[in-house]
Amino acid sequence: MRISPLSKSIAVALFASGSAVAQTTTSTEQMQEVDTVLEPTKVEMTSNRADMTDSVSSDWSGSAGFGAVITGGNSDTQNLAGSINVSKRDDIWRHNAFGSLYKAESNDVESANRFDLGYKLDRDINDIMYGFGRLRYDSDDYGNIDGRFTGVVGVGRTFIDTGKVTFNGEAGIGAHKTDYITALANGDEEADGAVFYLGLGYANQLMENLTFNSVFNAELSDSNTYTVWDNSLNFQLSDRVSLNVGLLSRANSDILGTLGKKTDTTTRWSINYGI
Repeated sequence: MRISPLSKSIAVALFASGSAVAQTTTSTEQMQEVDTVLEPTKVEMTSNRADMTDSVSSDWSGSAGFGAVITGGNSDTQNLAGSINVSKRDDIWRHNAFGSLYKAESNDVESANRFDLGYKLDRDINDIMYGFGRLRYDSDDYGNIDGRFTGVVGVGRTFIDTGKVTFNGEAGIGAHKTDYITALANGDEEADGAVFYLGLGYANQLMENLTFNSVFNAELSDSNTYTVWDNSLNFQLSDRVSLNVGLLSRANSDILGTLGKKTDTTTRWSINYGI
């Protein structure tokens, strides 16, 4: 198994308290047709600091989700997904923990097995600048990633903050270690070295209960460039419940998946519950 028992335990603990989430996934890594699955939002809002307040400290807050689709009869399908994204602000420090798990199987044939977990720490420098450290681990059986660990430190800046519109950027440098399931075309079974990180976040409150979010993250190294771009509309239904509709794209520049593809896209709709 590509995920360690400890990682599995962490993932279960992360999404066990979440709410049901439904979404439709289109994956170029897996097939050329549309699959219907449950998978909640997973992208970390690394650059969006619009939720910062003037209070000295706060409790952990955020959102979590868990979803499952199990069918039997002419077609046996099992799709399981869970995610969590929580944060805590303490004076000039801000903590953010995030993770997700997604598994899919149809007629006893597995088609997806993806897991990621991360932690990010920010420290304010002034009203618009902050320093950060970010750790992230992920694995993707059908993206040919047995395990990938990335750690970076850097600085971020708020460029726009009108109360309704925010735009932030981050840049950092660090290191990565990647193990492949199948050796690459050049024969490499693993890669490590320096990595440059770029994060951009844009949020626009279009209406009182409607917000558009766009988040872009990139990890650039000599062996591969990994990018994640998430665009979504969030409809606030109540104080704790919201409907999220979005398009998520993941891409590796030099790592081919099991079907020879480098990009995986997800079109989703989800019901999220705040915690």
